[in-house]
This record gives sequence, C-alpha cells and structure tokens, in this order.
Amino acid sequence: MCSRSNRAATLLAATGLSVATLSCTDSGLEPGRGDAGIVFDDELRLTGDVCLSPDTDQVFPVKVLFVVDTSDSMSVTDRSMNRAKAVRAVLQRYQANPAVLFGVIAFDSRVDRLTQGFTNAPDLAAIDTRISQHDRLTDYQGALGGAYTMISEDIVASSAAERARSKYIIIFFSDGTPDPQCSASPTPCGTGECPAHQHCRATVCKDDYLICTVPRKDWSTAFDPPIPVDMYPDLGEGADYNLSTQILRAVDDIMGLQDFYRLGEIRLHTAFLYDPEAAADPLAVPFGLDREGGVALMTSMAEHGLGTFTEFDSASKIDFLSINYTPYIEENGLAGVLATNLSVIDTGDGLEPDSDGDGLTDAQEQAGLTRVAVDKTCSDPADSDGDGYTDLFEERNRASGFDPLDPKKPLTPCADADRLDHDGDLLRDCEEAFLKTDPLQADSDGDHIPDGLEFRAGMDPLDPTDAFADIDRDGVRNLDEVTAHTNPNVAPPPGVQLTRYLYDVAPFTKDTGERCYHLDIRHIKLLTTGKGTNAPLGVNRVLVYFDEAPVGRVLDPGNVRVACADVRFVDGAVKSPSDGVVPLIERCPQVPACPPPPPCMDFKPARSFVQLPFSKSQWSAGDCKNLTSICPPPDAGVP
Repeated sequence: MCSRSNRAATLLAATGLSVATLSCTDSGLEPGRGDAGIVFDDELRLTGDVCLSPDTDQVFPVKVLFVVDTSDSMSVTDRSMNRAKAVRAVLQRYQANPAVLFGVIAFDSRVDRLTQGFTNAPDLAAIDTRISQHDRLTDYQGALGGAYTMISEDIVASSAAERARSKYIIIFFSDGTPDPQCSASPTPCGTGECPAHQHCRATVCKDDYLICTVPRKDWSTAFDPPIPVDMYPDLGEGADYNLSTQILRAVDDIMGLQDFYRLGEIRLHTAFLYDPEAAADPLAVPFGLDREGGVALMTSMAEHGLGTFTEFDSASKIDFLSINYTPYIEENGLAGVLATNLSVIDTGDGLEPDSDGDGLTDAQEQAGLTRVAVDKTCSDPADSDGDGYTDLFEERNRASGFDPLDPKKPLTPCADADRLDHDGDLLRDCEEAFLKTDPLQADSDGDHIPDGLEFRAGMDPLDPTDAFADIDRDGVRNLDEVTAHTNPNVAPPPGVQLTRYLYDVAPFTKDTGERCYHLDIRHIKLLTTGKGTNAPLGVNRVLVYFDEAPVGRVLDPGNVRVACADVRFVDGAVKSPSDGVVPLIERCPQVPACPPPPPCMDFKPARSFVQLPFSKSQWSAGDCKNLTSICPPPDAGVP
C-alpha cells in the first residue's frame, strides 16, 4: 500500500494495429541536449502506415429462433410431423458452424423453451419429441412474448461488441389463427363489428372463451378439468388477448430490441401452412382453419418484422432451408484515430503535468496529498491508498464511498485479478465493474472514444450520444475536443488560440490488396514532468488508438489497437527522441533497453495491451516503448 505523502488527461480514442513496414532510423538514439543558446521545441510527431485487419475477422454471428405451432390442428394438417423434420434439417445443416446458434420454442396453450438460450449443439431428440406433439390451442401472443424474453436474456448476457455484430432471425410457423382470442371492447368484423367479449373469426362473431374473464388464480377451481395456471402466460383477466393489434405490438416489441440495444439486425419471418385437402377433412372442422385470416395476419407480422412471408399448401412442402442463416462478413473501415499524452492535462487554463499519468495534475495531487511517483513505500502512484482503485476514479466517486487516501473506502477493495486493464481503455477491471462498462471492450458505447478517456474527460462511457454533444458550449463537439487533446468541459477564454493535435490520415491500397492508412499526427505537446517529485524527470507517456469497425456500423465498438511510448522533454534542454519524430511501424525490433533502441511505436490489440506504472527502476513498462534514453537505474531523474 502507498503511504500518505505531502507530495502529491484526457486520453484520445483511436484503435491501432497492423502497421505497414517503415524502417527505423538512427535519429533520436541519444537524447538531444541543447548547446548554449539551442532550445528544443516541446512537440512530438508520430508518422507511419497502419493497415486494416482482414474482412474475414469481422464475422457476424447469426442466432436463429424457431417458434413452432404444436396445437391440436397439426394432428390433421401435418400428420407426418414434417415441421419437426424441417427444423431438424436446418439444425443439422448448420450445427458444425460455431457462428450459427439456435433456439427453439414450441407453443400451443403452453409456451415451452426447447433449448437453454441459443446454442450450436441443441438436443435434436428432445426438440423432435416436443415439436411432434400436438395439443390444445394456438397462443400466438404468448409465443411472441416467450421469443421476446429469450432474445432479451441473450442480449443482456452478450457484450456490446457481440450485440452490435449479432443477427437474430426468428422463424414463426403456424397452421392457424390465434386462440384463445379475448376482446374487452367492440372489434371490427366483416362489414360490422363484434361487441365486447366476442371476437371475429372468418367474418363471424364468436363468444370469447370463459377463461378470458376468470382470474388466473381461480383457474384450478373454476374449470373442470382444471386449467393449469402456466398456460396462456401473457393473458390478463378481462383484457384484449391474441387480437391482431396485440400480436403486431408484440412483433414491434421484438423489433424494438434492435435500436434499444444497438444490435446488428433482427428479422422475423413467418410461414403458414394451409393444405386445402386437410382443411376439407371432417376432422379439421372443429379447428375452424381460416386461410384468409391466417395469411392476412402472418403477412402483417412479416412486414412488421422486416421479414418474408411463406405459405405452404402441403405439409410435405414445409422447408426452412431457403432462408440464409450463414454468418455474414462486412468490410472493415477506419472508425477513428486518437492520440493522447497521459502526462499532459489541459485544465482549461493551460497545460499541466501529470507525472504518474493517472488523470490528476501534479498540483491536484500535491493539494490532495496523493502520490505522484514510485518509491520504496509505493509501487503504484496512480493508486495512493493501495486499494486497487486509481486516485482519479476515487476522487470522482467520493459520493459513492470512495476515498483516494483511505484503503478502507470503499469497504471492498479491488481484487488483485481485477486491478488489471484487460481492454487497454485506461480503466481497471474493477472500475469497469462499478461503472458497468465492458472490461473486455475498449469502447463500450461504440462512440469510438475508449472508456477511460471518456471517464477522464467527464463524459459517460455508456452514452454513445455524448460524443456528439458540446459540454462547454464552445462550438466544438466533445469527440473533437478529446481528439484534439483539449478540455471538453471548459471553453477557452475569448481570443485564446489553443494548440490542438492535428491529424493527416491518407488511405492507400498495397499491391497485395491490403487497405492501409498513412498517419501523420502533429503538435503533440510535451511538458517537463516530475519537477519537485522523485518521479523520472521529463517522462511523457504517449498513446495512439487505431479503431476499425465494419463499414456502415456507426455504433459498432470496433477492433481497437494501441501503440504506446515513453518519450522525454526537460525544459527545452533535453529531448528524446531529439528530432521529436517517432515512426509508427508494423513491429518494433526486440532489443535490450540499453543501449537505447531506435525510436518506434507499434500497435497491439487493446485486449492484450499491458501498461505498467511509470518507474525509474524498470523500463519494460509493459507494451510502452522506452524512448527516453534513460537506462536503468537512472540518476534520480537528473538529465
């Protein structure tokens, strides 16, 4: 744990990887030391080529849900159980494809899940057995409610990235119209209307079932034989049920999940069985098979579900293989490039050093008595009290029981395994758990700003819209301020010209067909860090995020890659690399830290990016390249 001491960044979002090869030069091998009268400028430039991942890396999973009618009429219309055979044919065709998952619901008066969620290894025998049965009525509304619940549960259990890339396909199959129907108010029927508690079937008014008006709790005593209370799961006493308006509203609810959860796609297809020969069978009379009503309703359901309607005129023709269930691949594109210097914070009144890169300026840490540097009593200055939560995070969440100087606040410290940042977004896993962001996705809300950078900038990493808002009302969007490394919370004073990061991003295609971008990022400001502390003097940690996502998927979290380097600047007298230029290349050479290697930065997937605390005793610094020309052990930070 770090003891108390009287010593006391907004990051940019942009993903990175796959860099086109660029030769390292010998420039900057030694730190530049200004001769008398020579002063180094305080800017860094990053330049190089980055290529997109292959399109094949962007496979969108397909989740197929069969909702199959098993009501009594199937005993006449599908005596050979062709519906079960048709479902089995699809399951067997795609069972070996791990990107295609299946769920199955059977419905009559009951709504039964035949799979535990979506799986690519369904129990075919159990599915066959249940679908081959036929009993009771045809509860459309209950079946659609079951589909909504099953899909919702799958969505909630999925990451934001998986949601954005998932395609849900619902196949709704039936041979009849909904039953039981309940009408609490008059309804149109033919050229007239049916009074309350009657419903329209084939232009004829029929009395509602008694169950429509009996409370569910009384079903076991009001009917002989008793009706189980788990039947007709969505039926409410005295309410409309299984009417066209309720059914289409249920379809709309399912389709609404796409926008609410930012899914890749939802489609609901309908298939209707009407066999004229079966309908003429005397055994079919009690079921009142209604082709006209069935076609009209299921066509409307498909229209609301943005799907297709199919009619089978014989059970032998039931076939669900004509629908395309294969995962689809979308072309990758550049979603964003963002650079940041974690050691420099724009306070709104100017740039201030942040020697430990934790999002608090050195002045704020000195005033609040939190730590700034590694020493014998503190191995992680970003976490002054040693409870696993960073100082900025605790300072921002004091109202929720956090305190950056009290290891007992919060009461439950961050577990050792959760003190890492597994997605490279500058939030530790335990911090993401508190914020409810995705610990394995650098950009939880898909606005192409890493979660940690949004948190540092005072934004919401779960709100994709705030990137396009303007907190300080200075006419510049929050996203653009974070990209330029300016403060989105404080408007600059009138007449003040801020120094903004500038980006040149030029696309090109290699002879191999690889699609790449030449990046040139300029005006990255450097400060002399570590003054008045025992932190290494002048170290600045710079990161670049390169974010790619499927073209047209605006809110897809994308694939994020990160490049990182520690550079050095001391009051214009020392600068490393001396020319202030760092090449972005495909892979930096694996060489010892001493003598200092040629300057370069390369990209790693954010999920495998490791950032260790600033330290003057070891400079592996995880995946951050040491370009400071300081070899361990440094001389107490003296240039």
